[in-house]
Amino acid sequence: MIKIKRICTLLLVSSLCGCGLFGPDYKKPTLKDPGEWPDKDQLAKIDDSINLPDMAWWKTFNDPELNNLISDALKYNNNIQMAIGNITQAQGQLQQVYMGWVPVLAPKASYSTLQSFSSSSLSSSTSNLSGGGGNAGYQVGLVPSYTINILQQIRSQQAAEANLAAQQYAKDAMRLTIISQVAGSYFTLLGQDYLLKLQKQLVKDTKNQLALSKDQFKDGYVSLLTVQQYEQQYEQAQTQVPVIENNIVQTQNALQVLLNRNPGDIKRGLSFNDVKIDGIVPANLPSTVLRNRPDVIQAEQQLISANANIGVATSTFFPSINLTTGIGTAAGTLSGLFSSGNDFWQVAAGATMPILSLGTFGQIKAARGAYYTAFYNYVLTIRNAFAQVDNGLQAHQKIMDSYKYQAKVYDSANLANDLG
Repeated sequence: MIKIKRICTLLLVSSLCGCGLFGPDYKKPTLKDPGEWPDKDQLAKIDDSINLPDMAWWKTFNDPELNNLISDALKYNNNIQMAIGNITQAQGQLQQVYMGWVPVLAPKASYSTLQSFSSSSLSSSTSNLSGGGGNAGYQVGLVPSYTINILQQIRSQQAAEANLAAQQYAKDAMRLTIISQVAGSYFTLLGQDYLLKLQKQLVKDTKNQLALSKDQFKDGYVSLLTVQQYEQQYEQAQTQVPVIENNIVQTQNALQVLLNRNPGDIKRGLSFNDVKIDGIVPANLPSTVLRNRPDVIQAEQQLISANANIGVATSTFFPSINLTTGIGTAAGTLSGLFSSGNDFWQVAAGATMPILSLGTFGQIKAARGAYYTAFYNYVLTIRNAFAQVDNGLQAHQKIMDSYKYQAKVYDSANLANDLG
């Protein structure tokens, strides 16, 4: 028996030493931020004082239809509404944890009998048994009960608070995502409108060239091969029109989904060529500002919650306090139940803790695994944020350089067409 106690004690001590007394304290991971961005965007406005997550950058385009679309999306988008539902769920879980400090109060009403039997009464009939030396009792009252593991309660509260914060930042991250998707789809739609206009003009021009070549063929100025080449260009130009029209419909429907609407037309504001393209979004911000991004903060809150859950699992090794109190009235007869002098009050208290619970080690291991996953999710989120910003700076600069060259080609082609 003494050996068994020693083994149990060693198991308990080793578990506490391996898991930490209260579970590990949270320490913010240290990651080296890039001192400066490898790629610069010379067209971007530099303003370190602007908080990107709070900036209504889309309003700088001065397009009322875009503003209305984003406003409606923030109100009605299904993903945002689901994020709000997750916040409500997390609030309920936190409230449930808070209520763990409050005793449970339950009403109780009972009737009991105490029957004594003699050896002679055992051979009597059942009716005689009920008439033996028995006592009946009635009780009515309240039974507050309180069972709590204080360390577990504290760690559960920390985990629930971090989970609620993570859900709140998840909603903010979803809002930024929806804003980007709506704006991107809207500008894509404007670009497709302009492309359709150009393509229809190309169809018209190639049709005129085809008619001119036929006249020239009749007069003997060009060969039949030249006429066939113009006809091929005309047919190729026509094939692109339905493709662009289909893309416009799909883009409109994608926007309607973001707005939680049925398929239909989207109102346009600015034309594609009137969209302002320079100095819209501040860039070259210090990398530390990116840690204010909602998705980065959400990942850290998930890490804090996972760390606290290790403490929740570890706290199983600590005692739970049990308090039960009975308050009410009791009497031998129902008529005298509420008479004076029949009140009673009783208290029971105790504490329990596991001596050998091997399943708890599995819970702790699972909690540590969840923390491991949350840690690298946090690291990955930050790395992705850095990469996305640098990609955006480089892409904006290079695409604008390409746009300038394409504009020169377009002007040259127009001049050649006028001279021809």
